[in-house]
Amino acid sequence: MDWLLILLVLLAIAVNIRSFMALNQFQKQRRIMLEDAEAMNASMEEFVENIEKENDELYNRLVEHIAQKESGLEQRLHRLEQRSGSGQAGVHAESAPPVKNAKTAKPKTPAKPAEPVPDPELPEHEKIEQLHKQGFSPVQIAKVVKAERGEIELIINMFKKKQSYQK
Repeated sequence: MDWLLILLVLLAIAVNIRSFMALNQFQKQRRIMLEDAEAMNASMEEFVENIEKENDELYNRLVEHIAQKESGLEQRLHRLEQRSGSGQAGVHAESAPPVKNAKTAKPKTPAKPAEPVPDPELPEHEKIEQLHKQGFSPVQIAKVVKAERGEIELIINMFKKKQSYQK
């Protein structure tokens, strides 16, 4: 009978040792998963920052392109007015401001988009709708109203769906 008790005690000790080893392995796996999640979060934040920078660069290029096209159109309009005759064009040509040559003109500095300023008396979802109607991105709106981008996108999607039902 004593050998049976000794055997049971040894078995209990072996089970405890095995459970401690398994617990240690689970803790290591949990630590690794947390590190991976933190690395993924940092990677996503970096990705979003890069996208925002690229978006700003594209916006600036678009503004510059539009300014160049406007300058070209103004030049063409001025030349057409000069060609159309001295009688009718003389009045318009004198009142028209002088147009710089596109090759010698300095590129205009692109205008930064205005900071979104929602009406402070509106409820939160209406502020978001107002800023969206003004053309601001969900990231910009999230910064202004101090909310998560996903929440902003959800509200915008609900707003769009509501508009589609009203049509």
